[in-house]
Amino acid sequence: MKSCLGDFLARLDATDSVQRTWHETTSFLMSLGFGLMMYGYATTGMQAEVETLSNFPLDYQKRYRENRYYRDDPVVRHCIGSLAPLRVGRDSLPLWPDRGRKLTMVQHRIINEAAECGMSVGIVIPLRSPGRYPLAGMSMSNAMNPTEFEHFIAEWGHVAHLAALYAHIRMQILLQEPKRTISAFALSERERECLQWVSRGLSSKEISREVSLGTKTVDYHLAKVMRKFAVSTRSHAVARAITFGLIDP
Repeated sequence: MKSCLGDFLARLDATDSVQRTWHETTSFLMSLGFGLMMYGYATTGMQAEVETLSNFPLDYQKRYRENRYYRDDPVVRHCIGSLAPLRVGRDSLPLWPDRGRKLTMVQHRIINEAAECGMSVGIVIPLRSPGRYPLAGMSMSNAMNPTEFEHFIAEWGHVAHLAALYAHIRMQILLQEPKRTISAFALSERERECLQWVSRGLSSKEISREVSLGTKTVDYHLAKVMRKFAVSTRSHAVARAITFGLIDP
């Protein structure tokens, strides 16, 4: 147990990007027995935008992002207002203080759609740190029944908790990069073209038809853009590009 955590921490220390850190984190948590993970981080303030990393199905990630589910997601609200871990997932609602009775229709929809992806039971770890993104949280879930999950979390919960904390620290270190000049964000014509289509809501497959490139090539260009901007989502890359006047709003 101590050995597997130590190996994970060594790999984590060697990561040089948010995306690589997320890959190592999800790989480790899946090796423990979790299936779906989501990490969210945000600035403070009433209008704070939440950035997320997730291994949920891509269509769910797109829906979550486009509908701004994070504004209503009860898991996100818990992470903003509490430091205590919370059981999450549709089958964990009976463990909530109000048994989920105060959830809105939108919140029930978010929970039910996540359950359809395989998030039946799980746990979320609220996280805090100084710097640009002081609010964060990581959820880890799977499709076990509640009894199985309780046995599972009794054995591996503390390891998962430590993994989330260490991953969060590494993520925040990588996100604290110094501000760069606009020239450092220069985009190639293909990168700019692909990102412009992203800003209009197109998927990689749809963009590939517009620009006559393979889907993997589109993904490659957009991945390069996200690395240049040091962001974890396409929507965040679009926001930065618009801010710097690199694409049209």
